[in-house]
Amino acid sequence: MTVSRRSVFYVSGFDPKGASYYHALYRDEGARQSVQDGWLLNVGVRSRQASGNAVWPVQAGFDGQQVQTHYEFMRWDDVVRKHWPKTTRALWHDVMDATFFYLRHGVLWRMFCLSWPPAVAVFLPFLLVCAMLFGIPLVAIGSIWILSAGFGDGALGLVVGGVVAALLWTLGRKLESHFSMYWMMRSYAFTARQARGELPDLEARLDELVTRLVERVQTQQDDEVLVVGHSSGAIMAAIIMARAIQASPDLLRGTTKVSLLTLGQWIPLLGLLPMAKRFRQELQTLSGAHGLTWIDFSAPPDGCCFALTDPFKACGVITVQPLGIELKLLNPRFAALFDAVTYRKLKRSKFLMHFQYLHAVKIRGGYNYFEITAGPMSLKARFAEAISVDDYTALRPFNVKSKNASE
Repeated sequence: MTVSRRSVFYVSGFDPKGASYYHALYRDEGARQSVQDGWLLNVGVRSRQASGNAVWPVQAGFDGQQVQTHYEFMRWDDVVRKHWPKTTRALWHDVMDATFFYLRHGVLWRMFCLSWPPAVAVFLPFLLVCAMLFGIPLVAIGSIWILSAGFGDGALGLVVGGVVAALLWTLGRKLESHFSMYWMMRSYAFTARQARGELPDLEARLDELVTRLVERVQTQQDDEVLVVGHSSGAIMAAIIMARAIQASPDLLRGTTKVSLLTLGQWIPLLGLLPMAKRFRQELQTLSGAHGLTWIDFSAPPDGCCFALTDPFKACGVITVQPLGIELKLLNPRFAALFDAVTYRKLKRSKFLMHFQYLHAVKIRGGYNYFEITAGPMSLKARFAEAISVDDYTALRPFNVKSKNASE
């Protein structure tokens, strides 16, 4: 299907940065990509709607084909900021509470069996907090005791103990910064509260975004309406899409084709929790959504996602294919989109790897965010020949055989 008019509804992850950041990111990375690939991309000025969402126009030209895109940032960053712990004490309380919550319900173990990198990513902050709360004082006290008892010099023991504690504290902060652990802490503590139904402001906002999506689709002014969710924003995008279908049963029957694109998704983080019944019901709605194309891109080297993991199967949802949704799990294969030196640098930064889905690439290949969101092909048409990776098990610790999609 050829697209000349498109609407993109972008849902960011658990991120306090708002529309201005993501507008600048899209503008700058898109300009770099278009110059490199030799096509035109003009990203317009950002403006705010009455609903609170920010929008900006995108005009693109690909080999003589002109595409106009209405790019809309679906605002929930203000909800994120409201629930963003601002003190170390509050943050540590949240991570301890959330970790015991996930452990109590056996979810961390199920996550580990499903895909070990995201399970480790959410458990490491808990270990870091434990080390800084209990490990550092014990090591410092041990140093003081050894020097005082062995050398009879209590003053030296106090000095050495203080230095050891300071060094370990600095090391802990550097580890946190390198792996963005505090961001992870906040994100999965928020998801625990979402599962427990403690976020009425989030639910109200999601319903508002559903109304906005339905409103745009019903105008039938676009060839394609594409909902994009990145990271934990994939959870929100799935909810918005499911509720939109529930609110408007004819949503997928018009001339405007509706598609869902998830990038670096965290869907099992919520879907595995026993009390997340409504979310699993919403996934069930998506599974039976005939006419909806869902493409999920996730990279195995991205340790902050459930790479090549079927969200339906992971959350225990029985799908009704081939009569229902068309879901494909695809690997962006970032290794093939960069030279070896650049890719090695990318792999060393977990944060950059997790956001690479939204950035320009150096080598033209199968995955290109700007061609997907501003190009002349619909999501379904662009990946019509791509084969879904349905048997990827390399990240399952008890079933390591992998047939496809390794980097």
